[in-house]
Amino acid sequence: MNSKKAFPVHFGHILGLTAVLYIPIGVLVSKGLAPLFVSGAVFCLVLGLWRNRTFPWIPGPVAYAFLALVGWALASWFWSFTPDETLKTGLSLVGTFLGGAVLIAVGSTLEPGEKRVFQNGMILGSMIGFPIIAFEFATNAWLTRSMYELLHRGIFQVYGDYTAVLNSGMAAVTLFFWPWALIVKERFSPMVSVPVILTGAGLISLTFADAILFGLAVAAVVFFVSLAWPRWGTWGLGAAVAIGVLAAPMVPGLLPNPLESGKDLSWLSPSSAHRILIWKNTVKHIKQKPVLGGGFDTTRGLYGVKDRIEYKFPKEISGQAYQVQYEPIPLHPHNAVLQVWLELGAVGALIGLGLLLVILRAIDRILSRRIHRAASLGMFTATLVLASISFGIWQGWWLGSIMLSSAFLVSALGPFGKEASGPPVKEIGGPKGLEPTRYGDWERKGRAVDF
Repeated sequence: MNSKKAFPVHFGHILGLTAVLYIPIGVLVSKGLAPLFVSGAVFCLVLGLWRNRTFPWIPGPVAYAFLALVGWALASWFWSFTPDETLKTGLSLVGTFLGGAVLIAVGSTLEPGEKRVFQNGMILGSMIGFPIIAFEFATNAWLTRSMYELLHRGIFQVYGDYTAVLNSGMAAVTLFFWPWALIVKERFSPMVSVPVILTGAGLISLTFADAILFGLAVAAVVFFVSLAWPRWGTWGLGAAVAIGVLAAPMVPGLLPNPLESGKDLSWLSPSSAHRILIWKNTVKHIKQKPVLGGGFDTTRGLYGVKDRIEYKFPKEISGQAYQVQYEPIPLHPHNAVLQVWLELGAVGALIGLGLLLVILRAIDRILSRRIHRAASLGMFTATLVLASISFGIWQGWWLGSIMLSSAFLVSALGPFGKEASGPPVKEIGGPKGLEPTRYGDWERKGRAVDF
């Protein structure tokens, strides 16, 4: 009989250690999430090749949609006005996709012992990370400021509030929240899990960024709707995603011009006013090449420091008029959907929409438990909302946090295909127990007539 070789390290150790480090790295140095993602993917790949002699991979519509998006991004090199940047970032996207595929494939096949170790890592990571978050908000980001001072670097602040520097990390923690909350719910009683989960959500709500609060709130609504009406939640979200992606270039034109004085500007913050200007400028470029786009990751090449414009905002926004200098589009549009439209055109937007819809389809078809489906849709919504109002979609730390959180969620849900089967039933009593006829002739006389 062939026996499977035992290894001292398994996938649960790798994913668990990654989960332990996720929040501390994300909060204190968010750019470190990119190397954390790469390290986790490489170690899982090496272990998979060494132990199973196979490349961890799950073929299916989601993987094919990812491949289509990557292929179209690389194909845009032929018409990109910054071909070197397109090729460099395109190859990076290929690596990110493969790394994410490895982590998700590994997470979907964890054995019970591996899953337990991974879950312990998630819980330990929260026990370390959430107190760090609380300390940083209580001390105006003292740890982060100290790190920046050691590196002799300036630190971002708004009106003396240094916690704004935590925005990127808190966005990553918002994604981590969903698989973590699911694990806490399933590992502990409601008396423990409910207060702990609410505490985690409360710490995230302390963030300086309104975008994170909005993303968490919308995700919570989707979660509860999906929990109450599973079918309506999935189909409703799919319809909203389709309309949002297809109509995205028309939305900025419906928003007020933040440079014109008027009563309808009182609901805007300086940050949101700036984003609206960026989106309006982005639409102008989308109209120039609506079908193919300008080329993958070409947005950063549109403007430089020399192209800065002085914008004069009226007093209705912040209580007093103010002036700020910005590039019309600083590096990226702060909207993933508009960025795809700008760089990859209508073709790329349709491929991206297909990717989002097949992910929703996979959630709806694979997950049978209502709580699992609702949590997955909640994280999907949080990711999409944050990507639609913050960050450049191709930023390594942001893609890394999305891929890692997705792998954590899959690891918390899997292994798939065994969800409804339950654990194997153990024999009770042996040959002299409750059912001796299942043993006697087979074990003693070599006949199987009793089976």
